[in-house]
Amino acid sequence: MRLLSPFVPIWVCAVLMVTGLPVCGHAQQPPYLQSKEAFMTGLGNATWECSFTNYPRLRFYADKIELLAGDNKVFGTLKNVSILEPGVIRVDYNNGGMALFIFSEDLKTFVLANMNDISEFDIAGATVPVKLPAGAADPPLEATFKDNPFWKKMRVQADKMEVLDDSGAVLAVNEGFAFYPHALGLKLPDKKAGFVLLSRHRPGGWYLSGKHLGTGVKTELVGMFRTGQSKMRDFAHRTAHFNRPLLRAGDPALAYAQEQYALYNAANVYGESSEQVLYAHNEIGKIRGYERSYDQAAAWHARAYALAKSGFGGDKAKLLEIGTDFAESQGEMGDFAASKATLAEVAPHLPPPGGDARVPYAFYRALGAAEFGLRNYAQAAQIFTANQKRATEGKLEWGGIESYMDLAACQMALNQPLEAAASVSLAMARQEERFKMHPKITYDTYALSLAANAVQKWDEAIRFSAETQRRSSVTYMECARLLVLVNKGDKAAAQKMAQNFARRFGGDLDEVQIRRDIDAMTLGLTTAVAAMTPEATAELERLWAQQVESLRKRPLQNYIFARVMVAAIASLKKGG
Repeated sequence: MRLLSPFVPIWVCAVLMVTGLPVCGHAQQPPYLQSKEAFMTGLGNATWECSFTNYPRLRFYADKIELLAGDNKVFGTLKNVSILEPGVIRVDYNNGGMALFIFSEDLKTFVLANMNDISEFDIAGATVPVKLPAGAADPPLEATFKDNPFWKKMRVQADKMEVLDDSGAVLAVNEGFAFYPHALGLKLPDKKAGFVLLSRHRPGGWYLSGKHLGTGVKTELVGMFRTGQSKMRDFAHRTAHFNRPLLRAGDPALAYAQEQYALYNAANVYGESSEQVLYAHNEIGKIRGYERSYDQAAAWHARAYALAKSGFGGDKAKLLEIGTDFAESQGEMGDFAASKATLAEVAPHLPPPGGDARVPYAFYRALGAAEFGLRNYAQAAQIFTANQKRATEGKLEWGGIESYMDLAACQMALNQPLEAAASVSLAMARQEERFKMHPKITYDTYALSLAANAVQKWDEAIRFSAETQRRSSVTYMECARLLVLVNKGDKAAAQKMAQNFARRFGGDLDEVQIRRDIDAMTLGLTTAVAAMTPEATAELERLWAQQVESLRKRPLQNYIFARVMVAAIASLKKGG
């Protein structure tokens, strides 16, 4: 799947409903799905990350599936493998259960259904393969079972499956969520999961019921998956965090379905009103924010905050933590007034000084970011000054550095260059202390390089932006180094470096994934510096004008970078 242009936001919408158009015959199938041989050839020798803890990484063959550890060594093998139809691999277990791996048409992702029972059905009135209804307004699919021992008919809609009796009356309703246009996950009674799979080769499909649902994605798209910190454990933990690789792969619809199953699974494991379900909402929101799905991040945090108030109203620490996360997400959407209002609501829950400084630090940083977004720079500077002291007393190493850079941004906005330079120097001194304290740790110091660049401390900016020997990717520190070379006037070295970046990307920058606001402009900068022509610089300036609004939605996060970028464009326009 070709990724979006670097100048278009990668997450256009987080909840994409599938189309209701039919697949018109075998001839229109994607190449990989036209035969079993083509399907297996398309899978190749790739590795896949999976949301199942017992299948963390896989490799597929015609007669087996290898289970891989973190070092890609085989620790297990699934046999009894067959192809249900091109695009669907079936594994039969010795205990009578089964698993279906249902692949996307581009073979970049899959859905995994670990089930106990399977039965076949036909779609009434259909002569070609069909897809799920797109929404509630679209006509449902009527299906007749061939071999189900209990049911004769069902009706499938965009978000549910209804069991029907012979007269068409509804016997049961099961809530669902679409993984693909032909794959609907279901919530069944007794904490079970169900699955409706529509065939891509005939007008019918299969209904399955059993244990668990999951997803997978090619490792080459997202890198090896690692879970973050969580209030959950094991499968519930991995399931709730697996939206991240799906978002990185550019599939927000699949990520949404994974999230819906993750909540259902967490409720089954811990209870619907449990602390873990509360944190499942909050952790999903954080991951959405990490992957620039800011509107959906705020929606998840809003639900988490509502759950905290309704179910944990007497727990001040939870209300403060969850409310602060919600306020941060509101700020990242650019709604600074709402962010301040949320923070005011949870401010009475702040603990007295002297305890754990992490949540108070986050609270005040969110408040400072909101004031900065409202252009109350002097007020924001006061907040960040106090936060620096808070971080130091609380032994928050990165917080002590970050708060100095936040303060420097305020001072730059207030046109206080000497004060800003002093704050940047203090931030760099703190980082030097970390180098000495933890000499074996590798730090990503691109933000410090940008800050040093902004105050024209060239030697320091170079020191905090190390080069690497990577062959197919570029680090943020290297992008920061490129900006230093441009701004200090070393155009020859800058051009050489930019051309090296282009070679690493294979010359096709449209294939680069967009992870942060600054990414689009660093890609544009690479193109302009590699060419070093007036026309290329003019194109960069045009792209910058397009990108500014996006940067302004998160001004504190992007302010120093924006100053450096403006200086870089000015430097390129001078020529030479």
